[in-house]
Amino acid sequence: MFGPALAALLVRLIRREGFADAGLRLVGRGRTGAARMYLAAYFVPPILLAVGIGLALLTGIQHWAFSENLQASAHAIVNTLARQGQALPPGYSAEQLALINIVVSTALAFTLGLLFNMIFTFGEEFGWRGYLLPRLAPLGGIYAAIITGVIWGLWHAPLILLDSYNYPGHPWLGIGVMVLFTVSLSVIFTWLRFRSGSIWPSTLAHAAINAQAGFGILLLSHVDSLIAVPIGIIGLIPMIAFAIWLAATGRLKPEPDNVTIPASMIEAANT
Repeated sequence: MFGPALAALLVRLIRREGFADAGLRLVGRGRTGAARMYLAAYFVPPILLAVGIGLALLTGIQHWAFSENLQASAHAIVNTLARQGQALPPGYSAEQLALINIVVSTALAFTLGLLFNMIFTFGEEFGWRGYLLPRLAPLGGIYAAIITGVIWGLWHAPLILLDSYNYPGHPWLGIGVMVLFTVSLSVIFTWLRFRSGSIWPSTLAHAAINAQAGFGILLLSHVDSLIAVPIGIIGLIPMIAFAIWLAATGRLKPEPDNVTIPASMIEAANT
């Protein structure tokens, strides 16, 4: 995940571009309330994931399967302990341990887990929203967001092809769905980046998606990965709808006070 950051760092150093446009400030120089963008970064991802879960249940594509998944987790705990030659702790059943694990994981996914995940999502955001997006901004916010999202999605292609990353059994279709996922997120993260003038809200939102995506797997029955919540088609519908609303309502326009666009890119866009 630090590949984009390393690439952006090397290019900045080689071209002596500096870091003024990297969005490293917690709050940009613009007038838009950045605090609202941090709140949006914290609350929008779980809301979209929750809507995806609700949509899966309403359409019947997936059904509620928390009990079954809890039992599967308990079974995995027993097997893991058995392989290590250990027994269950006195006074605890496998189901209790599995439930404790879920409760702790859920709490972490909304607190310290976000901070930990931000270490890694910064590695991507410093490259995608800290370098690439401002240089595409002269094309317009919508085009910049889409192009960044396509590149971001294709960046995952080797993992999907070689290791069935996120989409087991679907190496080629998986790339297409991944691109849909990253383009929709790219639009949302572009909104956070442009309105705040900082990469930290998008870093937070990216961390939230990574930390909380497992809720769909935990709560719902398992179906084909191309369809399932959180990053199959049914899970992407709320994200795509929200992204379209952001674009349609003009919320992706780069604000000069919040986003520093390199002069060379402005000249290139005008030629």
